[in-house]
Amino acid sequence: MKRYFAMAVLFPVLLLSACPVGVMDPEVVTFWGGDLSVPTLGEVSAVSASGVNASFSAPVSVVSAEVLTGEGIDGNGMDEENGRERERIPVTWGEGAETGSVLFTLGKPCGIAERAILSGTVRDAKGNTLSFAVPFTAYNDRVPGLKISEVRTDYSNTEAGYKIEYIELCALSAGNIGGVEIFNAANAANPVRELPAAEVASGEYIVWHFRSLEEGLVNETGALDASGGVDARATARDFWDTQTKAPFKGTNVIWIRERKGGAILDALLCAEGDKEDWPNDAVRSAASEAVKAGAWHPGPSVTDAASAANTSPTQTLARDPALADTDTAADWKVCAQGKCSPGTVNAPH
Repeated sequence: MKRYFAMAVLFPVLLLSACPVGVMDPEVVTFWGGDLSVPTLGEVSAVSASGVNASFSAPVSVVSAEVLTGEGIDGNGMDEENGRERERIPVTWGEGAETGSVLFTLGKPCGIAERAILSGTVRDAKGNTLSFAVPFTAYNDRVPGLKISEVRTDYSNTEAGYKIEYIELCALSAGNIGGVEIFNAANAANPVRELPAAEVASGEYIVWHFRSLEEGLVNETGALDASGGVDARATARDFWDTQTKAPFKGTNVIWIRERKGGAILDALLCAEGDKEDWPNDAVRSAASEAVKAGAWHPGPSVTDAASAANTSPTQTLARDPALADTDTAADWKVCAQGKCSPGTVNAPH
């Protein structure tokens, strides 16, 4: 009887599954012996139309890398429905390859805000190897000017229908909103939501609804009148999240960022009742960052926030369209009963 013996040198390997931006779900790996100080992968983000930056916990050299693109892509670069191979884009890397931050240059740019996967293998100075496949959103160089116009922080379900928490944005110029981030500091579990690619016109309203509880809801990346829903409006662009359990709070710091790691375009600091401080360090830090970016004035204290006292499902916190934008609490008031206006111009204060 023949006996087979195998000897393998196992390097620590980390596989990152294809998952939403900002969430990396490592698979279980096993290794024996050797130096266990394996480099780890930090953030991956597009920094230009053809550049993707990846940060590592230690200096590494790149062994191989490529970018995979296409709808329905999985970690192997295949379409899950029919097994059809997706496009593979070769990449190169330069002087940064021996540091903890590596710039990968794509052989050709991806489409605006296209979903893609950076896949590769790196090695540290001690020979430990890290393999990864992590999703990213391609660079969007046509982000329009955007401002926060209205927020509903309360939820209700009555005979008249659902009242869902939402944030309303207004486009100040034409462009594409793909990759724009909505940051909701008070939601520790899911603070960041990313807008899909969609062309918008100047003056257009975009409404991000935080729940999906009705039939006929459509994310309107195309036609503005495609979606049903109590708060959907045929002249505005509606998107529907699937969160539950009070995903949006009245004492909060909200901002919109042009892309992951990009500039903050607008912010809202709001607080319910007689709050003396922010509820936790995460919200407090977000307030400081908004002020540092020049998106809110005069300061990051809860006393500098717009008052969200007396908000309700039918009374939202809204910016006065008749006032000049000062990025202060003076821009904001709780609207009159029944005067909330998702997807259209707000009633003057």
